[in-house]
Amino acid sequence: MPIWFIELFGAGDLDVTFMVITLMTAPFWIAMIGFPSAPYLRKVAQPWLVVPLFTVILLVLIWKSYHAAYLPETISMANYESVRNLANHPIAFLILFCNLQIINLFMGVMIYQKAIHSGFRAPIELTLCWFLGALALIPFGIRLIVRRQATL
Repeated sequence: MPIWFIELFGAGDLDVTFMVITLMTAPFWIAMIGFPSAPYLRKVAQPWLVVPLFTVILLVLIWKSYHAAYLPETISMANYESVRNLANHPIAFLILFCNLQIINLFMGVMIYQKAIHSGFRAPIELTLCWFLGALALIPFGIRLIVRRQATL
């Protein structure tokens, strides 16, 4: 289906889907940053629980897009231009963005678990991970080195 057709008739749905994907991980982030010592959070914020939960949402997005014939055409050649065109497709962008949210949350849960087991809180690192992803590993690694809980 042409991109302009999807954007013309589905702009509202695309906006809602983008906001749902953006906010779907927010409760976990807010809890890990604001209430890190909550007993329920220590049980729920596990990578084996959180990642599959949001992967189901990703699979539903892919499934619904497949059945609505909204998925982009397959890439004929693996080069920059074709991949950029794929990422410009609104549904492909939403799928990639959902993947990014899941990966960032996985890293955040791992940072949270390591911080809790090491006896400290990591609100700055978790906030950075929420918005910037892997860049949060730099200050977290420095913090572990300074606390002598990691070696070079």
